[in-house]
Amino acid sequence: MKKQMVVLFAVLLAVGGAGYIAFSHQWLRYVFAHAGGLGIMGFLGLLAGAIAARKGYHFMRAFWLGSAPPSLLGVLAVLIVHGSGGSGCGGIVSLAASFLVIALYGLARKKTAG
Repeated sequence: MKKQMVVLFAVLLAVGGAGYIAFSHQWLRYVFAHAGGLGIMGFLGLLAGAIAARKGYHFMRAFWLGSAPPSLLGVLAVLIVHGSGGSGCGGIVSLAASFLVIALYGLARKKTAG
């Protein structure tokens, strides 16, 4: 399953990057940019899961914590910023939150047996 996830996120990243370049002067590039962003967030989730599994924690829980909540925080940040009259992207919020999850799993102690 992990290999399939890697392929999925690689395809999202590749299609997103190619579409962003191909539609560089059209609104459709934003759709592709976000597809690529989901690919990046997926890879960061996989990294959190791999670190967690190496330390004895549940891979899928760490994967979801490293990808889904950070992505939702990015969406929330965009809604707040745009709602207050600003403009911008929530990607930096998503990346920061994902890197925080990765760092926390990296700093976590190894689980002991039993």
